[in-house]
Amino acid sequence: MNVRWPRSTVEDPASARIKVVCEDFVVRERLGIEPTGEGEHLLVEIEKTGLGTPELARMLADAEGIDHVDVSYAGMKDKRAVTSQWFSLRGVESVEESVAAIDGVRLLHQTRHLRKLRRGELAGNEFRIRLRDVDAAGAGALMAALGETGAPNYFGSQRFGWDNLEKAAAWLSARRRRRVSRFKQSLYLSVLRSFLFNEVLARRVAAGNWNRVMDGDCLDEHGEPTGPLWGRGRSATDALAAMLETSALAPHSALLEGLEHAGVTQARRAFVLRPEALTATPVPDGLEVSFVLGPGGYATSLLADRFELIEGPEPSLPAAGEHRVAGGGG
Repeated sequence: MNVRWPRSTVEDPASARIKVVCEDFVVRERLGIEPTGEGEHLLVEIEKTGLGTPELARMLADAEGIDHVDVSYAGMKDKRAVTSQWFSLRGVESVEESVAAIDGVRLLHQTRHLRKLRRGELAGNEFRIRLRDVDAAGAGALMAALGETGAPNYFGSQRFGWDNLEKAAAWLSARRRRRVSRFKQSLYLSVLRSFLFNEVLARRVAAGNWNRVMDGDCLDEHGEPTGPLWGRGRSATDALAAMLETSALAPHSALLEGLEHAGVTQARRAFVLRPEALTATPVPDGLEVSFVLGPGGYATSLLADRFELIEGPEPSLPAAGEHRVAGGGG
């Protein structure tokens, strides 16, 4: 399912090509805990290129001969990118040999910790991204505006994949009869809550009040309005904010009820995504931008509010006598 939510600005934005090569999208994770320096869990920072987070976690577990559940990480990172992130491995002394045997990875640091790394234990992420096929001056002005106003804090398309939303909804309606792995259950619940949050935020964007406090809003620690990550418990909003939230969620009553029965607790997420330390530097063929986002913020959501993002290299034209076949594999 290709769900598109509205931008806060222009309807016909300039296009920008990203992730032409992995090195165009560089991410460094900021750990949100202080390692204890001792304990049964090895805490490692690894740089990976062209590998997904779960994929690398499985490779590390297999290489060290431990159960997959004994490898943990704080957040998911893009596959078509160069990313550094932290993993914890229970009962492992060192991963130097294992990392050296895996293509596209590099060990940056390792220490010890008393417990496993939990999801969300991040202080944020640093991004360095090349925008190709854009006018550097115009793109730089758009980025400067983003630094001032922020963007709608949508969950990015990475969260939903090609068909995760449909699979998650199907599982939720029959979850007592359809057993899935703990990883898939966590993924499906996250996908559904993310979708519902985006639906509420999209309604606020359409109304033009996504970045303004309205009567009845629940604010975060920075004074920004927030939206629901659905689950058990009453919504923290009331008055006009509650009316808008209820209206946006009304078409999804089955998902709301299913999430409540699944046992997740309702939480909140800010509607506004604000980059920190934003810089923009002209480079050949475009603009290189760098910025820091807090935990859970998507760089692609930030950029997509000002640009029509095109991921990957431009398709090459077939040579004379050749033709392209849609689909296929191998």
